[in-house]
Amino acid sequence: MNFKSTLPYIPSAEEAVRQFINRYKAIEARSPTSLPGVERLRRLESARVKGTSGWLLNMFKGIAYNMPFINDLHPFYRELMGIIISIDEYKHSLGKLTNSSRAINSISRDALRMIKAAQDKDEIIKARRMYVSRIIDLINDLGPELRTLKEAAIKMSRLPSISVEKPTIVVSGMPNTGKSSLVACVSTKKPEIADYPFTTKQIIIGHVKVYGIYAVQVIDTPGLLDRPLSERNKIELQAILALRHLADSIVFMVDPTQHSGYTLNQQLNLLKEVSQSFKANVVVAINKVDLASEEEVKTVEDALRSLGFPYRLTSALKCTGTRELVDELINGPLRSKLIDYLRITHERALSPEPK
Repeated sequence: MNFKSTLPYIPSAEEAVRQFINRYKAIEARSPTSLPGVERLRRLESARVKGTSGWLLNMFKGIAYNMPFINDLHPFYRELMGIIISIDEYKHSLGKLTNSSRAINSISRDALRMIKAAQDKDEIIKARRMYVSRIIDLINDLGPELRTLKEAAIKMSRLPSISVEKPTIVVSGMPNTGKSSLVACVSTKKPEIADYPFTTKQIIIGHVKVYGIYAVQVIDTPGLLDRPLSERNKIELQAILALRHLADSIVFMVDPTQHSGYTLNQQLNLLKEVSQSFKANVVVAINKVDLASEEEVKTVEDALRSLGFPYRLTSALKCTGTRELVDELINGPLRSKLIDYLRITHERALSPEPK
């Protein structure tokens, strides 16, 4: 997703006021030296009003039109935005910033009329003070909206850059079952890995090279817990969005040792919920086989066979069986989408750049 590359810098109201005043003072108007002092001042103040009002209009327009339009986003990003920001406040702020152009134009027109009709320097200075005061009031009035948009832009800039066109494997499961370790084994991304629940505080994306290009995404989601959707926190909801909108295949991690702190029944209940709730095919990775006993592994295998889930044995800690699992998905359920993605990428590479 490329909306992050267009995110504008958004000043605070205090910054915008300082910039406005500095620009106002910096503007000079070329006038014949033979003009009376009143006329030279009239030209100068007119130039300052036109220059600063145009600058302010362009700045606010640039912010409003370079921030992403929520309705135009891919469903994954659209719903993710709803988790990290208040959509209503965001839309209100954009609308108020856009509508401020009418007020700016009105203030500048009033100032220019007063400057044009002024009979002496005092009246021109009065018009200047009116203009500067009203513009500063307008900027300060937009302070909450600028703050809202600035905070939103910062949060948006931290979102993962995900291609909705690439074949995508989403790694899911309960906390501390080895998801981050598996992603680190098979992709370019080396996420934070630590031996405690909820290490992964956000979605982490890695890329797998196929036929010489990074053509497959592997997404490490925050750990899910076995409880109703309404009770899930924001971290878990990010994982659900990834599963719902991005997953072409889901690798569900199971810890047979239960060192993660969750029983096998809890993990299997979540597995069934994921399988029933999402359209993507699910393959189970029985992880930590280097630590589990034969009996623990067999217990999980028997349970998965009875439920009809395909599974593979892995040790994400040692990267055993992880790449084989991903290769199997690439050559199986992901193959059709992968071929389409490679074809589109090839066609784009050969097409001439627009002039």
